[in-house]
Parts: sequence; C-alpha cells; structure tokens
Amino acid sequence: GCGEDWAPWCDEAQLTLDGTTKLWSITVDLPAGEYEYKIAINRSWDENYGAGGLKDGPNIPLALTKDSTVTFTYDNATHLVTETGAQ
Repeated sequence: GCGEDWAPWCDEAQLTLDGTTKLWSITVDLPAGEYEYKIAINRSWDENYGAGGLKDGPNIPLALTKDSTVTFTYDNATHLVTETGAQ
C-alpha cells in the first residue's frame, strides 16, 4: 500500500482507464472498518471530487462490516464514483 493516507501521488492508489467503457477503476482488498475517500485528479488535490460528484465536495463515506474486495469505478463525465463488492 501507500506509505501514508490521503496520498494521491501514490502509485498503488491510481485508477486504470477502461478504453471501452471510458470509466476509471481500481480493485482493492480492505479490512472491515470505516473509511472516507475522494477522487483526486492527476495525482494532486488541485482538482478533486467528493460525494455527489461535487468538485471539492465532502468525503465519500464507506463502511465495511467485514473484510472485502472493493472495486471503485469513477466516471469522468459525471464525476460520480460507484463501489461494488463492499460488505
């Protein structure tokens, strides 16, 4: 993982673009717990999107009741994020 929290420059935190769907995604294994996140563009906080796809918006909460493999999918057109696999 990354050496520190909230590090958009960390290689392990980078999403990958699907050339067909044009959606960005990453799949990670997370232990049970409470999390918050945002989408940071170009490895910086200069442009970031939070809850509701809002620029500089509030953090997006994620609560996992058990260890999970979660896929985060980001739509650059709407700036919305979806999560699959969260339990």
